[in-house]
Formats: sequence, structure tokens, C-alpha cells
Amino acid sequence: MNLIKTCGLCLLLSVALSGCVTAPTPPESDPQAEQAVLEASFSEAIKAMEQGNFAEARTVFEQLARNYPDKAGPMANLGIIAFREGDADGAKEWFERARAVNPEHVQALNHLGVIARNAGEFDEAERYYRAALAADPDYAPAILNLAFLLDIYLGNPADAIELYERYQSAAREPHPRLEDWIFDAKNRI
Repeated sequence: MNLIKTCGLCLLLSVALSGCVTAPTPPESDPQAEQAVLEASFSEAIKAMEQGNFAEARTVFEQLARNYPDKAGPMANLGIIAFREGDADGAKEWFERARAVNPEHVQALNHLGVIARNAGEFDEAERYYRAALAADPDYAPAILNLAFLLDIYLGNPADAIELYERYQSAAREPHPRLEDWIFDAKNRI
């Protein structure tokens, strides 16, 4: 469950930095003003999400998704909200919509992998994680999720060790139990 929270936080931070936002749309003749409005609205929604106010965040992200259908960020964040509220089907729908806008949206791909893994669809989960890593080879949540999948669910600790070590290099802060997992995986080989 901590992995899911970690992935959600990584997704939240990544999407926050992607430059999506909402609110009243300024005249299209001023792209800078429109971008400022977008960023301010997106920041407002991220803050509400961080505070656990999913209803407020959902309202803003839904408006953003309507006003900026070419931006995957609001849709991905709606997927995160649905996922955190336990609505895997709703989350999957939003992540797929984000992928329709951006097929290489790493956070959406990673979360789709988590949803597939939780549903016992391990081959599909692996495809999503590998697609996320093809889009961004250093995306730490997908590296760790693929390592878990290979190690715990698919019984391939040798490949998992390589990914655990790769995660250590890619993550800002190593997972506190990572060394134990590597040791355990090596013992099982």
C-alpha cells in the first residue's frame, strides 16, 4: 500500500510540474495569460488534492479537462483521485483518457500497471510498466513497480535485483527497505 501512496505522490508531483491548470480561460490572443491561468488553477487543484480535499480538486481538474482537452495532466490527476478513493474502474478510464492525449504519459502508464497488477493481470501490468520505462527510463515508480512485479508476482528475482539497483540510482531517496529486498531476492536465486 505504501508503494501505491509513493507512486501517487510521484505522479502528483510529476503532473504538477507538467504545466497544466484551469479556471476562467483568458482570451486566446494572449497565450501567456492563458498559461498563467492554467498554471494557477492547476496549482490550486494540486493543493486541494494534497490536503485531501478531493471534491474541490476534482471540480477544478474536471473543468481543466473540459477547457484544455489537449492536456493529459488534469485527466491523470482525476485518475489519481479516483484511484485513491478506491474506484479502480474510474481511475482506469481517466488514465486511458490521459493516454489518448499523450500515449507516453508515464504516470498514467504506471498507474494502469498498478491497476492491472491489483486485478491479477500480471502480463498487462508488465506491459504498462515497460511502456512507462520506454517513455522515461529513469521514472523511479515504474522501475520499482516492475521490480516488485517480477520479484513477487512473476518469480523472477534475478531481473528484479537489477531493477531494484536501478531504482536506487533513479530515486531521490532510496526506499528504506530496499537493501532487505535485494538481499532477500539474492538469497532466493
